[in-house]
Amino acid sequence: MLKKVLIASLLFSVATYGDEFDDEFGDDEVIEIVQTKKKDDFVYYGSLAYETNYSYKQKYDEFSSSKLSLDLKLEYLLDDATKIKSNIKAYKDFHTNTNDTTDFNLNELSIEGKIKDNVDYKVGRQIVVWGKSDNIRITDILNPLDKTMVGMIDIKDLRLGRVMSKLDYYSGSWSFSGIVLHENRYSMMPTLGSDYYMPYSYPQEPNTELFSGVALSANASLEGQDISFYASHQYMDNSTSKSDMLGFAYNKVFGNYLFKTELAYFHNDITDAKTDALIGLEYNGIDEGSISFEVANKDDDIQYAIRFSQSYINNTLDFTALYSGFGKNLEDGGFARVWFDYDIDDEFSSSFGIITYQDGENLFWKNIKDNDKVFCNLKYNF
Repeated sequence: MLKKVLIASLLFSVATYGDEFDDEFGDDEVIEIVQTKKKDDFVYYGSLAYETNYSYKQKYDEFSSSKLSLDLKLEYLLDDATKIKSNIKAYKDFHTNTNDTTDFNLNELSIEGKIKDNVDYKVGRQIVVWGKSDNIRITDILNPLDKTMVGMIDIKDLRLGRVMSKLDYYSGSWSFSGIVLHENRYSMMPTLGSDYYMPYSYPQEPNTELFSGVALSANASLEGQDISFYASHQYMDNSTSKSDMLGFAYNKVFGNYLFKTELAYFHNDITDAKTDALIGLEYNGIDEGSISFEVANKDDDIQYAIRFSQSYINNTLDFTALYSGFGKNLEDGGFARVWFDYDIDDEFSSSFGIITYQDGENLFWKNIKDNDKVFCNLKYNF
């Protein structure tokens, strides 16, 4: 037990100050992972990808990014019930107008295990997903996002880990979670020189309180439906003020249809209270495909999301189209992204697509209206 406590303390310290460790890795650093336990005790997997995109609508046509990236996941089994998990993300951009040509991100580092058969714990930098929507965040507020390339990547691949202590209790169809937040990590924003850069008034350094917030959730998986309740008191993303949040999420299956809804109420002592809400419907009656529609009232604006996806050639070729628009009559702007994912074999896959941005009354979308891009990548999965 003492060994587990010492390891948990070490992981907590590393994850809490992970960003400081990140800064110590220079361009010439070599990170070597040494396997010291039996093969069954240590598992690694992930991907190595080359990604590039070409801005064809700018005044001067150019490749705005040419990036080699690593997504490495590590799992180390201490015993039958205790595991250390880590996710390392790194990239080197060979063609960019910003100073952010390299990055090393210790995105997750945690220890998890069981206290009893129905009680689990997890301590360290981790990702906790709230809500039911795949396209619009309403109740999903615990993890910041990588917002450096707007619209180019789905939310599920953008979440940044945050140091937390999490306790889960299971009873029948219900699960209950209590979370203490130890890190106030900000979302990553576009920097000067980026196609997406705009001056932001966010504070430069997040608050470093050891106990920066608390969160609670209750989830039930019932026959044909899921229901969740959320509550939190924490620093809001890119903010030095704390806010209270009460949330609710629900989805239910009706034949080939999936109905989903989310509701979140926010209150703090600085800004007016607000309520964000979402409803959505997904149809899965298409052969090897689906189509979904979501609409939300978020931050006093209306946001729409329509997604269509379908698989071909024995599920080796996937086609997806996504549109996200803002404003009651779509007058604020938005984007449309269409792409193909193709599995060349069990190890190699590729993607190719195009994204276009819609001009609008909102200053942000007006600023990036000429950022239309063709993009592609080749990925090796190991």
